[in-house]
Amino acid sequence: MAHSGESAVPGEWTRAQPLLLQGSPYERGLAHGETLRSQIHEVVGLWKGELAHMVQMDAGEAIARFVKGTDFAPAIQRWTPDLLDEIRGIAAGAGMDWDTILAFQLLDEMWSNEDVFFAGHCSSLGFPAQASEPAHVAQNVDVESFRDGFQVLLHIKHADSDLESFVLTTAGMIGFNGINSRSVGICCNALVPLRGCPDGLPVACIVRGVLQQPSAQEAMAFLRTVRHASGQNYIIGGPSHVVDLECSATQVVPFEPAGPGSPVWHTNHPLVNDDYNAWYKAESSPFLPNSTARYQSMERRLLQPPRGTRLDQIQEILASKDSAEHPICGSKGKDEFYTRLAMFTFASTIMVLGDEPALHISFGPPDMTPYCRLGFGKPR
Repeated sequence: MAHSGESAVPGEWTRAQPLLLQGSPYERGLAHGETLRSQIHEVVGLWKGELAHMVQMDAGEAIARFVKGTDFAPAIQRWTPDLLDEIRGIAAGAGMDWDTILAFQLLDEMWSNEDVFFAGHCSSLGFPAQASEPAHVAQNVDVESFRDGFQVLLHIKHADSDLESFVLTTAGMIGFNGINSRSVGICCNALVPLRGCPDGLPVACIVRGVLQQPSAQEAMAFLRTVRHASGQNYIIGGPSHVVDLECSATQVVPFEPAGPGSPVWHTNHPLVNDDYNAWYKAESSPFLPNSTARYQSMERRLLQPPRGTRLDQIQEILASKDSAEHPICGSKGKDEFYTRLAMFTFASTIMVLGDEPALHISFGPPDMTPYCRLGFGKPR
């Protein structure tokens, strides 16, 4: 996989390399939209079909109602104005209307601001620096199966600084998680039971906003400052430590499952934040057993004595299938809970947050797809 100097010229990009985006925010979005135009039209079409099936109405009508009934653009303008320009650039480059591209960014907000509990997905963990091992944060990103084949790794270069980022996403979106060249990494898990707000900052913009920060301390301050459009758990890491924060419309609550200075891990049910949606009832949630099983699997593995390096330990956890029905690593075509919902592990990311930050990424279930390593310096 390429490390730098990748082309963003339409028609020259392949998934085997990061998509380099540089220049002004609008220019970055325009290059994204133009280069991936055919992929964006295809995956947005599949998404609209899924959306229409879920809400039982025409997808265009559903998108229009959602955009009209929420007010995310002012929040994006307030806290991450460059990302509003980048999203506009994607729409222009792909030749798609603004409402559709804006709504396409709102994977979790489409569900967390409605009386629907659908988007329970992702398993994340983090290790602080210990002895000779730097800090790590890692995540399996579990989303709808129709997104398979549309995995994209963005390589963001800013026009006004030397800051760079690697951002995992799907064609047409600004990001799921990522790492920057200052050793700031972020992973997130949807906590749909928690309240969001219809005029808060969407999770994709929060991820990118965090990656624009030059230190983990400033990233955490940013996370505590913004209003949250959807309930989320964020694991943020820097060169020495990691922090887990459960976020909702009115609360940002730290979570330390094994005490200060220990590893952190999370799935998709709140454990310390009690700012629940009024409609949520744990006893009737079909997703809670899945999230609980994945959480307990990570807990057992993380509290065991490690075998090999920390990277080996993390890869083993993210590829594990301790539960036949509720594994951490979700495969397509298996008799698993996620498979029955047409979901799977879209990608797996491990961020090494030392003096030489690096990303290990698998474009698919990591028990079947090998990891590639990328750094911000010269190819290794």
